[in-house]
Amino acid sequence: MKKIQQALLWVFTTGLVGCSALTTDDPTATGSIPPLKLDNQASTCGNEPSYTLKGKTYQVLSSVQGYQEEGLASWYGPEFQGAKTAGCETFDMNSFSAAHPTLPLPSFVRVTHLGNKKSVIVRVNDRGPFETEGLIQVSLAAANALGMATKGGETAPVRVEALDTQQNAALEAGQSKLAERARVKAKPSPAQIAAEQTAKASGKSFYVVVNNFAEQAEALEMFVRLTSVGLSKTEMATAAQEGKQMHQVRIGPLYTQDQIDHVKDALESNGLATFRVVAINQ
Repeated sequence: MKKIQQALLWVFTTGLVGCSALTTDDPTATGSIPPLKLDNQASTCGNEPSYTLKGKTYQVLSSVQGYQEEGLASWYGPEFQGAKTAGCETFDMNSFSAAHPTLPLPSFVRVTHLGNKKSVIVRVNDRGPFETEGLIQVSLAAANALGMATKGGETAPVRVEALDTQQNAALEAGQSKLAERARVKAKPSPAQIAAEQTAKASGKSFYVVVNNFAEQAEALEMFVRLTSVGLSKTEMATAAQEGKQMHQVRIGPLYTQDQIDHVKDALESNGLATFRVVAINQ
């Protein structure tokens, strides 16, 4: 495996063939990347005890804890891009978010496709769906991650379940850490700029190798999911090893410890803890 990793660090492929799902054999595994939000505190928007729409009254739950229900999931995308959600956030079809008629806003829930067992964690920040009898309406990115067909208003049978207290706490802590890293990265100090310039001049850089995949489709799926949450230095590489093609997803080049820590935090807070940091001397 070490030889494969070394070879893959030097062979690059370019291009992206669309968003699709990260396959996981364990439907309970945290294989998804939620949208970047600071906390899970109840919003002042969209949390009225009840509301009536088209003659039907909905009772908003006081807590997401213990919630589990099965039903149909639909999806929404470009036609609502940039619109305000019921939770007073901006809808982004490329984030992992969802609309639900009665869950408190915002809430984190796991959505599992009952047909293929793929799952994703989404942030519920909107109300809906109302046009159908569906249980939940997920963003385009979440629909792709679940392996849902995204043509002609297709739906899929799903299970929606609340994260337990420990999972919520870990998720919130990880996202707060990410947000702080993002603020640091957005405004680098003179010392950080000097450190990066020195590192570049030395010819030494680092890559965080997320995983090697035998199937190119799985590598592309991981690539899409990482880039969708702002890890813009994510790239793919392909190399032949013993007559077989291996596909690597890694993040880089990185030059400073702060940049490496930012990537590690992003991966660890979302359950991707088997990465490796590889140093390259040019």
